[in-house]
Amino acid sequence: MPSPHEHPDVDCELLADALGPTANPPGSQPPVPPVRAARIFAAGDRLATRLDTWLERWLPRELNPLAHLGAAANAMLVLATLSGVLMLIWYSASVQSAWHSLADLAPRSFGGLVRSVHRYSSDLVMLLVLAHALRTLLARKFADARWLAWVSGIALLGLVWFIGWSGYWLVWDVRAQLLALDSIRALDVLPIFGEPMLRLFTSDATVPSLLFFVVFFLHMSLPLGIAGGLALHLARQSRTQLLPNWRLSVWLAGAVVVAALVFPATNAAVAQMAVKPARFTMDWWFLWPLAITARLSGGGIWLTTVLATAGLMTVPWWLARRRPRPTFQATVNVSRCFSCTLCSHDCPFGAITMVPRTDGKPFPSQAQIDPARCIGCGICAGACDTQGIGLAWFDAHQVIRDLETFVLAEVARGTAPALAFVCAQSDGGWELFDHVAWARRVPGYTLRPVPCIGWIEPKLVERIISKGAAAVLIIGCGSSEAFCKEGARWLPARLAGTREPEFRPNRADPRKVAHVNFDPLRPHLLTAAAARLRTQTPAPTPPVRSPFAAWGISLLVTAVLLSGLLVVSDAPFRNPAPGEAEFVFTFRVYGDWVSGAAVALPDPAHDTRPVHMRAAQPAQRTRSPVIVQFDVDGRSQAHVFRAKGLTSDGASVGELRVLLTPGAHRLIVHVATHADPNAPRQTWTAEVTARPGRLSVLTLDASRGFEFAP
Repeated sequence: MPSPHEHPDVDCELLADALGPTANPPGSQPPVPPVRAARIFAAGDRLATRLDTWLERWLPRELNPLAHLGAAANAMLVLATLSGVLMLIWYSASVQSAWHSLADLAPRSFGGLVRSVHRYSSDLVMLLVLAHALRTLLARKFADARWLAWVSGIALLGLVWFIGWSGYWLVWDVRAQLLALDSIRALDVLPIFGEPMLRLFTSDATVPSLLFFVVFFLHMSLPLGIAGGLALHLARQSRTQLLPNWRLSVWLAGAVVVAALVFPATNAAVAQMAVKPARFTMDWWFLWPLAITARLSGGGIWLTTVLATAGLMTVPWWLARRRPRPTFQATVNVSRCFSCTLCSHDCPFGAITMVPRTDGKPFPSQAQIDPARCIGCGICAGACDTQGIGLAWFDAHQVIRDLETFVLAEVARGTAPALAFVCAQSDGGWELFDHVAWARRVPGYTLRPVPCIGWIEPKLVERIISKGAAAVLIIGCGSSEAFCKEGARWLPARLAGTREPEFRPNRADPRKVAHVNFDPLRPHLLTAAAARLRTQTPAPTPPVRSPFAAWGISLLVTAVLLSGLLVVSDAPFRNPAPGEAEFVFTFRVYGDWVSGAAVALPDPAHDTRPVHMRAAQPAQRTRSPVIVQFDVDGRSQAHVFRAKGLTSDGASVGELRVLLTPGAHRLIVHVATHADPNAPRQTWTAEVTARPGRLSVLTLDASRGFEFAP
């Protein structure tokens, strides 16, 4: 019996062959496509693959940023977190001193450099996360068992954005002023606060310091939630790369430092709640909602947010197809399983576990598929020499038999055939595979598309070569975001003899086998490699990569990356809110008590209640509504505000706004706390000079009376 980590011995292989065809014959048709609009996704994925292959002419894959978008985002998140913690040396978390504590930092001092690194590393996190989400979408890696990774990824994207949004609040400049107003307008829709909070943001003096501290606390604590989100995001992957190659990490960190030195981050103008900011620059990576929320009411903000979030979260259901799991997932033929455990080691998604034996054979375990994890990539079939596991619709045992029959027939006719196995994902899936185009690229070869080149087991290659095949060419998709993830990693290792099951040169001539990743920008390289394999012509010595070319491409990519990052990070913005002068009246006033009927009391002679409870209480404790009358240049308008509370026993709180034309205006405000028109009223009157883009704010508080801020 083989050990858990050894390749099955020859006897087991012969025994598997003797068992004959699988009990579940392959389906007549391949499964339906996993997603709708497959051609659109395939076109986008081919474009991304072209970028991959162009970069990898000069850079190894471990330094290709497009190949490590998620890991690179994690590296920049670490940098943003460390620089943010270091910023606490200089930052003061209060409404009064936050802006000055940052503005006083010299742009290229150590504190200014840390501040700029914090900002640009955060921007780069958002850029990389968005690119990672787009690349995942184009690669169709959101359907079936991958729904959890997609949903958790969208949640992480929202969390990263909210952390950045709250971070800009803490600067307390005009950008923070607008995002605070829009945020509070949305929060006022929810039954969170007993009174509307937006009225407190009409004057610098009334901005609540406690709320500012709450935002600071959220900005500091929410990054801890990213760790939990990442654990969920990567839960269904066998091997995860949290951080990229250290050289790529250093390169990205160096690019951020260069951006911080060349274009230091600075504050916008200090927030002044009585001034309407018109134009400024802002970081569109995080603050882009300001272009929308300023045009919406609080309810509109929530409706837009809910619809957008629901649309993104439910992509795996409305954009992917419903496919019965047995039609595309792997299956186990227990009679052929000899407990080698190789399939469980090679599965990229941890979908295979070894469980106790159920058929009584003298092996310790058997493979079992977790249907919640399997995506039907077929890589497990390439790890199993006995065809004990694989795809029912593309049964390896039957495919080997068919290919052997084909090769023997061709040899009998006097022709040694050449076969080319092509990853069907190169064209966006089995249903889009272009046989004509591939036949032109590899003339003289018989094409055989496969679900993934990781599906190919070395024994298949050995057997068709031993039957007389002249050449076996295996063509990988070449994408760094391969649909099946690790197929292009395991097959070369198996052919090189560094991973089980390994290709055995004593069974087939290794010179007749070649593996090539397709470069869509240079298809002639594939044609030349195919011709050399058939004629057994040695491959030419690859040209030595010039280090200067690699450095040049690296600098070019860095320049493009930084240019895009900085342009979006400090792009112009025009406030869509109207810039007219406004008069704002906010108040918090208690209306007069309205008397109610007394509660019926028991006979004093028989009243056993404590003395302090024997006083008569009104049955209804309500307050009269507050009536506010505006008079602007002789034009009057009245508004009624009911008291807060379930029984209307609280204060009446409200805010009124009136647009004013520039110039002098006579304003009179009457506030009545009783419905009786003859009851006393509080009155305020003044001559106000309205200026465009400014608020004239009048506040009324029960304890302080009228206060005017022109």
